[in-house]
Amino acid sequence: MVLGWGTLILAGALGCSSAHTDAPAAGGSGVSVAGSSSTSGGSANFGGATNGASGSANGGASASGGAAVTGSDCTEHPTALRSQGTVLSLAITPTLAGKAFAFGQPNTLADGGSLVPLNFRFYVSEVQLLKSSGDSVLVDLVTTTGEQEPYGVHFFNAEDADTSKLRVLAPAGDYTGIELGLGIKLGCNQRAPSTLDEPLSDVSQMTWPHTGGFLFLRYEGRYTAADGSALAPSNIPSAIHMGGSVTKELAPRVAVPRAFSISATEPLEMSLSMSIDELFKGATANVDVSDVAVGLLSGPESVAGERLRRGLPALQVFSFIAP
Repeated sequence: MVLGWGTLILAGALGCSSAHTDAPAAGGSGVSVAGSSSTSGGSANFGGATNGASGSANGGASASGGAAVTGSDCTEHPTALRSQGTVLSLAITPTLAGKAFAFGQPNTLADGGSLVPLNFRFYVSEVQLLKSSGDSVLVDLVTTTGEQEPYGVHFFNAEDADTSKLRVLAPAGDYTGIELGLGIKLGCNQRAPSTLDEPLSDVSQMTWPHTGGFLFLRYEGRYTAADGSALAPSNIPSAIHMGGSVTKELAPRVAVPRAFSISATEPLEMSLSMSIDELFKGATANVDVSDVAVGLLSGPESVAGERLRRGLPALQVFSFIAP
């Protein structure tokens, strides 16, 4: 089914797992939320179609998950922030109950059941290093060869081990942590995937099937109880599809505290744990998201995604792993 541009613009303006007001409310099941993305395939023939407007911004990071606006362009080869610096490598390891979360394999749970992650991917953008003064330093995302990542975005795909390492080119100095955006900036979220290259193409499986824009995070898994049944506990979602909006910046930002120093000569390697427990906690939180309208359909995966998006800044999703 192909929808007209007018329908897509209206749906996108209402949101892609985003709120009319972007203000979280306590309580409520959110069952009246309209919106769903396909759990079997992330791409669609009209995902990402928008009116191309620059959109409006809701300002700085908050509990609602809105990110500070840094520009609405979407350039495949963005201008580098600096020509010199030291590479900081951050190896990302998804964990569940403190153990590595093995992709495509049964992960044993405390209740005797098991969980097999079938799809797990997300975007990281606009990484900043935090200083004790309260200032932050925006850094370039770079590849293994030192070139800038296309569109200033890093794409983590659990099926590709090479994507598990995030690299930035940073100035030497002492820092108190990092802050990163989970998603992509507004300018790219307004573009049709057919006009973009990887990692913002249909191949990413991150296009939003029924409105404009992209998914920021996508998770799908299969739970099996100890007795062999497929009935999962309420705190283990089968799917989480977190998106944003094509009218304002809604990629949530998360801070990860830890003191570290970057020298002027030696690359620094550190490791990050990404807690699946915290993702599930945010996705199943008792947050009313019925003020949201996402496209034309309704599904629990987009409800879970919106709950997670709003709660992410307050969750401890990322933490540094001691060397």
